[in-house]
Amino acid sequence: MRSVEDLGTFAVTDGMIFDKKGNLYLGDYQNYQMLKIRPGLEKEIFLVDERLIWPDSYSISDDGYLYVSCSQINKQPDYNKGENKRTSPYTIYRLKLPA
Repeated sequence: MRSVEDLGTFAVTDGMIFDKKGNLYLGDYQNYQMLKIRPGLEKEIFLVDERLIWPDSYSISDDGYLYVSCSQINKQPDYNKGENKRTSPYTIYRLKLPA
């Protein structure tokens, strides 16, 4: 029988992706950062940047880049008393992963 295992609390996130080495990358949208969780569950702040406004979609290319899109969900009118605070163009960021 299979079961769910609690591995701990790392961040409030809206998406995540594993690389070929088993590292888990996830956005911490509350703190404008990307985290890396190693297979042994060690957490590392991979990147902090104020442009990471609600990172939520990820892809890793064959040549070792992590692509991150930011949805700006927290800037939608529903969260800002009816005011749309989103800015365009929406951006996809590219980060080189460590070899």
